[in-house]
Amino acid sequence: MLIYSLKILLILTLFFFNTITFAENNTQIGERSKLEIIAGLSKPPFIIEDNNSGIELDIFQAAFGQLNKEVTFIHVPFGRTITSFHRLNVDGIITVLPDYQHPNVFVSAPYITYQNVAVSLRENEFIIDDIKSLSRKSMVAFQNARKYLGDAYVNSINSSLEYREIADQMKQIDMLFLHRTEVIILDINIFRHFMKSHSSGRFSQPYNVHYIFNKRPYSAAFNVEKNRDLFDEGIKIIKQQGTYQLIMDKYLK
Repeated sequence: MLIYSLKILLILTLFFFNTITFAENNTQIGERSKLEIIAGLSKPPFIIEDNNSGIELDIFQAAFGQLNKEVTFIHVPFGRTITSFHRLNVDGIITVLPDYQHPNVFVSAPYITYQNVAVSLRENEFIIDDIKSLSRKSMVAFQNARKYLGDAYVNSINSSLEYREIADQMKQIDMLFLHRTEVIILDINIFRHFMKSHSSGRFSQPYNVHYIFNKRPYSAAFNVEKNRDLFDEGIKIIKQQGTYQLIMDKYLK
């Protein structure tokens, strides 16, 4: 009886050892079932921090969900997303330029497009038909705008009356209608989303939207090539299934 019990114990031990060895040999670095991703602060409809939703977060969850991976988000101000990505032990970051380069960082294909615009109050009668027209005006822009909007934009803000970049994009809109700045620079969908629920009081003032910037695609970046490839694959799948368009329609219609 004792010999039989020892044989069973030996078999179970060998089975357990082989199972662990198999798992170790077939689990690549970065192939965790749960991924931590750096994201910016709330900027509806793209990021809604309160319940981890919004266009970009839903796209991430849907793309990786197709591959049985769970995604959690760490929210930091947009101006600190890249530094946080490199400092913290996380798997990736959303909303980076497609040409972003850094050692051991793997950038995805573009997965989202932003349309930045300038917005002014109609009472000011500004003629803003190109980026140069922003000169000699007070402006409040989204964080890191000077890094993303090109040399012509930088030249314009260098001759502006006052220029600020802030993380809270809802505050940008508030400052415009409070006459604390003359022009705000932000994505048109962020502006429209805010105005849907703020159409009375001071927000009822007429305004003009100036389409002076080109649309800009954004990618994601990962610290492991495998996760970048999985994300690209997941995006293709949800586009083919129609899930991607359903997410866009959910927030933009």
